[in-house]
Amino acid sequence: MEWWQIVLLTLLGMVLTVLVSAFIVWRMASGRTKKLSGRIGALPWRSKLTLAGALMRDERVPLTARILLPVLVLYLALPIDLIPDFIPVIGQIDDIVVVVVGLALLIRLVPTKVLDQHISDLEPAIEIGPPGYPQLPE
Repeated sequence: MEWWQIVLLTLLGMVLTVLVSAFIVWRMASGRTKKLSGRIGALPWRSKLTLAGALMRDERVPLTARILLPVLVLYLALPIDLIPDFIPVIGQIDDIVVVVVGLALLIRLVPTKVLDQHISDLEPAIEIGPPGYPQLPE
């Protein structure tokens, strides 16, 4: 077997392991976690950034959860990856999986009441919006 075939099989095995792990984490997530994920996903980007900043400043959020978000951003910003990005498709999949797993872990670490309160504070602002801002369909 050639060296490049061994490297390719190793990388494919790593990608498969990461994808299966992400799938298992999502399947094990509670209905509450999936519902909160959906509410966060419905927020526009500006509100998501506001939510992240509010959670970082909130004293009720554990320190590990407050550190996790900057670590995720740093991982995405640095050129060091589990699988190098120059490998087409596979190189980007690890970034997506790391973000999904990291956000699922973040949602699990942040107390539900705190996260729900911050999301609820942002949702009315979205529905009202500034003048000329398109309204969400009901």
